[in-house]
Amino acid sequence: MSSKYNALIIAFNAWLISMSMSVVAHTIDEKIADCKCDEACYTDEVTDLTCSGSDFSFKSNSLPDESHTLMIGITGNNQQFPSKHNMEIRLPLNPKQASRVTQTEPGAVGVAVNGVPIFDPSTQGPKQSSGKPVSAADAGELDECGGHAGRGDDYHYHIAPKCLIKELGAKAIDVKKQPVGYAADGFPILALGWFDKANDIEAKLDECRGATDVSGQYFYNIENQGDYAILDCLKGKEQRFARDKWVHRKNSKGKEIQGMPVKLAVTDYQQIESKGKSCYVMSGTLSDEQVLKANGKVQRVKQLKGSIFYCSASCYGQFVETRKAKARGRTSLFDSEVKGCAIDFVALKNNAFLDFSN
Repeated sequence: MSSKYNALIIAFNAWLISMSMSVVAHTIDEKIADCKCDEACYTDEVTDLTCSGSDFSFKSNSLPDESHTLMIGITGNNQQFPSKHNMEIRLPLNPKQASRVTQTEPGAVGVAVNGVPIFDPSTQGPKQSSGKPVSAADAGELDECGGHAGRGDDYHYHIAPKCLIKELGAKAIDVKKQPVGYAADGFPILALGWFDKANDIEAKLDECRGATDVSGQYFYNIENQGDYAILDCLKGKEQRFARDKWVHRKNSKGKEIQGMPVKLAVTDYQQIESKGKSCYVMSGTLSDEQVLKANGKVQRVKQLKGSIFYCSASCYGQFVETRKAKARGRTSLFDSEVKGCAIDFVALKNNAFLDFSN
């Protein structure tokens, strides 16, 4: 045999060994739960679970359990409220790995077992040097549960759904090894090691944060510290898995309300009934904002406590950008309408933001 042939044999054997090690590295010795069609593996917020043909489907209102502390802890506020939606989810029962991975983009990349969508970590803002926008967590947009309300008043997670994982508990997560959710390609999302560090498989995950169980089932695993990442890319074919119907909030002029980002640190959030309507009230401290007062003067707000709110087109209040002010830099005012509010409506009491109403 020639030395050239020997070199080829050695190189080929090395490749086989490396491939073998790669397979082992991303495989766990246990079997994860396969319960896409089992209602016990979802929370009460999920309804109409159906397994038919090659797909499974369910419905939800896109809101988690009432015990979850929504919106608290947010400092970079987009002035949106978590409202009920009409979500219809459909995913493949037996997803297959694709020939190459799909990088995620800002937007939905999966759904949790409580019917709340899971988004890419990024915001929908301008791209950074990394090629992606700043993460929602770094922008201060996420609450204590790992989520927030998006531009469509749709509540969703950007990082580990911490309150949901706590709700599911150690038995479901680390003993039964049930999914926390499903990715947009249909593969399950788990949180092994969240309660029991002996189940930590961080070192065995591939580039998408995935691994394969002993039966050959591929899954993603949520990071239990640091960035609390859910998945970094999609291993299978991305599906158009969700349909949603909702009515956008409107102001007194009939225009859709788009939340303007402000530095409002949220300390309290309520959804209450008033005059037969669902009202949303978010309270906190506004800081470092240039605001136009009712008398036409511009004031730089350092620390101002108040509430933004919405009940209807005749009862609402939140900050919007204005061009009326003769001042440098962005200036906002508190756009409000209160003629349709109940006299005892909580958001009208001790609300300093109303001093800046148009």
